[in-house]
Amino acid sequence: MPKAANTNDASQSLKEQMDTLANIVEKLEDPDVSLEESLTFYEQGMALVTAASKVLDAAEQRVAMVTEDGQVQPLNS
Repeated sequence: MPKAANTNDASQSLKEQMDTLANIVEKLEDPDVSLEESLTFYEQGMALVTAASKVLDAAEQRVAMVTEDGQVQPLNS
C-alpha cells in the first residue's frame, strides 16, 4: 500500500495542493506502480483536484466582486 499523500485539503495552500498533485502524477506515470497503488493515487489526486477547484472558484468570485474603481459589489448577477 502506498504512503498516503497529505490530503488534508483545509490545511494545504493551493501551491501545496498543486505540488502534491504533481507528485501523484509522477507516481502514476511510474510503470512499476501496482494497480492498487495507482487507484489509491488516483483517488487522492481527484480529491486534490476537487479541493483546488473550490479554492480557485472562491478566488474567482472574490475578484469578480471588485469593480474597476476598487469598490466591492455584491455577487447578485
